[in-house]
Amino acid sequence: MVGAVWLNGAVEKFLNPDFARQFAASLNSGAFISQAPPWFQSFMQGTVVPNAELFAQLQSFGELAVGLALILGLLTNLAALGSVLLGLTILVSQGGVRLGSGLGSPEFITMDFFLALISIVVLLSPAAKTLSLDAALSRRRPRLSPILLNRRARSGRRT
Repeated sequence: MVGAVWLNGAVEKFLNPDFARQFAASLNSGAFISQAPPWFQSFMQGTVVPNAELFAQLQSFGELAVGLALILGLLTNLAALGSVLLGLTILVSQGGVRLGSGLGSPEFITMDFFLALISIVVLLSPAAKTLSLDAALSRRRPRLSPILLNRRARSGRRT
């Protein structure tokens, strides 16, 4: 589900040829920047705004990579970590978690926060990777199991 959300966002961005310019224009207007905490505002104004079109492309490719990796279950831990970072970055840029701005009562769980929470579960859970390409790769190369599946490698001998 998380992968599908990121993939959908990426596809929308790639299908809109004006996305990078629209992203830059929205940043130049200051709307998002004014909602962010002061420490993030300075990063946005000093780094992101002058390079807004580059950051728009990075956002698009990041969402595409994270979405595909989570859907396929390939390098799932890395993709889940990327999902957490993307979700939290978007959340912070929009002012963080606030009452009255989310999915359910008391409306503090925004979609970006929800994606980050589920991504943490995927990152930490070996069971979340059971039907993944990582699991298939780990069966072929058991030494990769701790990295790919958060499990100890099984010994080659059966008792």
